[in-house]
Amino acid sequence: MAWRSSGTTNDEMVDNLKRFRVITSAPVEAGFRSVDRKYFVPKSQFDLAHKDQPVKDGNVHLSAPHMYGSVLEALELQKDSAIVFLNAGSGSGYLTCIAASILGPRSIHFGVEVHSDVIHHSKAAIAAWKRAHPEGQKIQHIHMIHGNALQLQTDKGECALGFDRIYVGAAIEADHLTMFKKMLKPGGILVGPVDDELVKVVRSQRPVANEADEFSSQVISAVRFAPLVASPSLKTVIPARIWSPEEHMFYPDSFRAACKQVLLCSNAKKDQPTEPQPVPINVNAASLLPRALWMEVLSYTHRDWFETPQSEVEFLRRRLAEEKANAERANLARLEAERRLRATEKERDVYRVLARRWKTRLQASSGVGADDTETIEEAASAMLLASREPVSLLGLGNMFRRFRARASSVARREESENDSQDDDDEDETFGDVDRMEEEQNNEDDMSEDTDSEEEDELAEEGSDSFSMASSHQDSTVDATEPQGKARRSESRTVATVSLSSEDDF
Repeated sequence: MAWRSSGTTNDEMVDNLKRFRVITSAPVEAGFRSVDRKYFVPKSQFDLAHKDQPVKDGNVHLSAPHMYGSVLEALELQKDSAIVFLNAGSGSGYLTCIAASILGPRSIHFGVEVHSDVIHHSKAAIAAWKRAHPEGQKIQHIHMIHGNALQLQTDKGECALGFDRIYVGAAIEADHLTMFKKMLKPGGILVGPVDDELVKVVRSQRPVANEADEFSSQVISAVRFAPLVASPSLKTVIPARIWSPEEHMFYPDSFRAACKQVLLCSNAKKDQPTEPQPVPINVNAASLLPRALWMEVLSYTHRDWFETPQSEVEFLRRRLAEEKANAERANLARLEAERRLRATEKERDVYRVLARRWKTRLQASSGVGADDTETIEEAASAMLLASREPVSLLGLGNMFRRFRARASSVARREESENDSQDDDDEDETFGDVDRMEEEQNNEDDMSEDTDSEEEDELAEEGSDSFSMASSHQDSTVDATEPQGKARRSESRTVATVSLSSEDDF
């Protein structure tokens, strides 16, 4: 699938990604269609905007679209989710915008990039995309930070609170992977190249005693990424967000519902008894503090405080569904690989047949089995000067049969003269030669009928080849005129005989 999903437009490129099953989910497909790659490709490489290949211009580097498709499918992004996304080594911001388009306006996105010129390029590209697409204008929280992703301060800011999804855009070592795991929230997913493998890491929803059981890893594919730059040294802190009424809409539904209840209860009448009595079941604790104080308290709360914790059974059910989906995708990939293997084997068999056919013809044209008395060029010249049948492009078999028949006839004549046989024996020998000539003529007619299909298919090319052969033979005859005349005169006096065995040309 890789490198085969190119197109002339963004939609055509997405259609090919879907065709080769790089993209399998509807949210990822919608994200690719809403974010055109042309806004993020450098101007010098604009003709490669919709090609399924990497693009590099200075420090700006975009991976191939099929690689981004595999990453986004592995991240398991859900539409309209209020999650926090970290892109370490964010580059042009292309993948960040696709993820933002999938997750919706309530998601928060942080991109960390070490090169300042790439930061400027990504901000300009994101602004151009938002101007061209109304959907992009709804996404407000895309923050590009100038810093070193390998030197993130994990105990400060948003890194201490954690991220729901993390993508590492360049190759890292196994030691660096441990740092990114610490910033992953329970139930979060991390995808990135570790050495030469694209790895998916999932953190358990519930805390476990053994760290090895807390994270599960899966190798998606073998990849080759440029390493994540370790210099210059920039200790980077991603500022933590503070709740405010303006930021209220970007928080999860559970957090928003809890804030609503607290603020409504703060204005309600106090229902606590004045005298010491057993604490009633329903107590309006929010009314004990004024509204202004609650506003200050909420600014220090974490966005996941009011999430309903998943039970172990629910977590296992979710993981089982994910594993079933992964197994189904793997099975589809296996079937596709088997289909392509069968097609490749069929193509291989066809080329083997063609190779054997051309090998036979090349062996024939190189004079395999020919006598030393004449060369192939001289034999062809003799046939042309003797007004024999014209040489066709693929009808070389008859020419070589006649050539070898003449050579055999000369050899038999010399043997008969050296043995000094009488005239009766010589007449009997030439009588056998005449009979063999008649049989060979019959066999040549049958061979011509067998080869007629190939000669008809290449009749036009054969005529051109005949002209070329004629000019070549004329030059050969001129070069070998003294010997050629003697041999041709000798050949004309000898009866043409056939080969004793049929050669396969």
